[in-house]
Parts: sequence; structure tokens; C-alpha cells
Amino acid sequence: MATLPEDIISAVAIANLKSISEQPAMLSNLAYSNTVAVTNLSQQNAVAHQQAMNELSISILAKAANTISNLGPLEARSAVEVLTNDELAQTIADLKAAAQAFASK
Repeated sequence: MATLPEDIISAVAIANLKSISEQPAMLSNLAYSNTVAVTNLSQQNAVAHQQAMNELSISILAKAANTISNLGPLEARSAVEVLTNDELAQTIADLKAAAQAFASK
């Protein structure tokens, strides 16, 4: 049986020791790179969500502005009546005017 030279055995032992000693650093670097990648994806997701919400807000605002600016005559008259027509106040004003008309005679 042939024996290996001492320098070959020493070189193999040093290479094994080197790879074993570098393993924790390599695993630590891998874990760090995974953390960085996950954080990056999380931030990209947050920005995409924010952009989608901004686009939704813009489309809602545009739809509301379009609805308000494109009122037909019936809708416009209905809105005016709802906002300004107070029949009870008008009835009270008519009664007051009638009472003043009879009081002045």
C-alpha cells in the first residue's frame, strides 16, 4: 500500500480546515442577503400598494368631478330645490305678509 506524501496530506487538511472555518461566515452572509432581499420586496410591495391607492383616489375624484360638471337640467333643478326650497319657511313668510297686510288696514 502506497502512502501519500506528507505535503499532500497537509494541503488537504488545510483545505478542509479552511472550508470548515469559512462556513459560518458564508452562512451569515447568505442570511444577511436573504434579509436584504425580503426587506427590498416588502418596500416594493408597499410602494406598489401606495401607488395603486393614489390611482384609485385620482379616478374617484375624476368620476365625482365629471358627475358634478355633467348634470342634466332635471338633476340641476332638483339640486337647487333641495338646497334652496324650504316650503315651511315660505309658508311662514306668506302668513307674516298676510298678517301685516291686514294689520296695516
